[in-house]
Amino acid sequence: MSVAGILNKIKNIKHPHEVYLVGGIVRDILLRRDTKDIDLVCRQARTLAQKFAKTTGSTLFTLDEENKIYRVVIKLRTPNGQPPTIYDCDFAELRGRNIEQDLALRDFTIDAMAVKLVGGSRLAVSGKSVIDPYNGQEDLKKRIIRMVGNNIFQDDSLRLMRAFRLAGSLEFRIEPVTLKLIAKQSKLIKKSAPERVREELVKILSCPDSATTLDQMDKCGLLPVLVPEFQNLKTTAQDFYGRDGVWHHTLSGLRYLEEILPALGKYLPKHALKISGHLGETITGEVTRATILKLAYLMHDLGKPSTHTREGKRSRFYGHELAGVKLAEKVQTRLHFSNKEIQAVRNVIANHMRPGNLSALAQVTDKAIYRYFRDLKSEGLDTLVLSLADAYTTEATVIKRNKQNIYPVDSAKHLKAVREIINRYYTRPQQITPLNLLNGNEIISRFKLAPGPLIGKLINELKEAQAQKLVKTKPQAYSYLKNIIDKDPNLQ
Repeated sequence: MSVAGILNKIKNIKHPHEVYLVGGIVRDILLRRDTKDIDLVCRQARTLAQKFAKTTGSTLFTLDEENKIYRVVIKLRTPNGQPPTIYDCDFAELRGRNIEQDLALRDFTIDAMAVKLVGGSRLAVSGKSVIDPYNGQEDLKKRIIRMVGNNIFQDDSLRLMRAFRLAGSLEFRIEPVTLKLIAKQSKLIKKSAPERVREELVKILSCPDSATTLDQMDKCGLLPVLVPEFQNLKTTAQDFYGRDGVWHHTLSGLRYLEEILPALGKYLPKHALKISGHLGETITGEVTRATILKLAYLMHDLGKPSTHTREGKRSRFYGHELAGVKLAEKVQTRLHFSNKEIQAVRNVIANHMRPGNLSALAQVTDKAIYRYFRDLKSEGLDTLVLSLADAYTTEATVIKRNKQNIYPVDSAKHLKAVREIINRYYTRPQQITPLNLLNGNEIISRFKLAPGPLIGKLINELKEAQAQKLVKTKPQAYSYLKNIIDKDPNLQ
């Protein structure tokens, strides 16, 4: 079943009132974009939604009882065991006396269009079939985001962010009058529920060029209201990073990251498909690792302002990773990110300097790589990809500022090291991510030890020996641990 099939099912339901397709689906059909969101309005919307749910064997959810908005989720099976295709069908009560009055309450002209559902197998969404009182089709051609009226942000302050999300996802621009009103009313965003703000921010970050969108949000004053913690970055280390200081470095690095993510075959050719699959995994809901990695980069240097010191001509930021973790967690908690998302960002920020430290070594050992993945676990690959963006943008700044002798950076060397680390991760799992040769109970039983933190330390010692190929079998593992225990009288 496709969108057309779903709409045909709705058209075949006997309903006493006119039913309209509205908003994003009309826009997307006109743009010939695939869509999984089907928005409809009519009178007695709940009744129609209930009948549709019964017809399709689906469940009806109430999204907003006050405004009478209901959702029916359609899950369609896909071949070859792939995840099902999910369509969200939202039924909303018609506002006002007619569809024109309903459209007058919408946000932007490209979403203030409607099409009446009529009988027959074809769906006409073009030209005169579109109810378009605000010239949304013309704005689609011009590729601009224009407000329907001056009260749209007062009616729903989240629209301040939605303007940028639409612009980013569609590659449109916000027209000047609308942008000016956003700047004037940016503080209204504080009225929006943190969960809704988080959802819009995640959607913005999921766009291919979120760096440009975030830059625009910053320049019009919206981003500083959302995340005031970014403001201190702008006045830190301006002599090195240039105007806007660390904030300039952050946006520049995010642009490099957004260049790398869709081109992993160029940067990490041997294992690009595996890494792409890893970054495409969802952490919670539909939020992917790639999106959370962008969020981590956006906040990875939040600790630099509070740790900034000078050593001669050089800026130093000792401990900025841990300081940044605390600030990032504060931001994520305020915006109601999930514990899994907070933990992922924490892990990346706390360890984002480690890939650079590894690549600076004369030789990267299996033991060092084992320790890296032991500590970072699922975020090990993510942090390596982030480190490439950080190296490229830092090197670019060094060259631009002509400070090669003060801040030596070799992105080519770092890329080579990252490739080698990733290659070993995938080709030497017995060294890099070794399985337990012995579990805690086996160690306790064999050596008559008490349960406690010591057992975990012994398991870690054993894994490091495996990483160095000193231990390969269970008998060797027992012998290796016996030697450690015999040398330490406190363990006997």
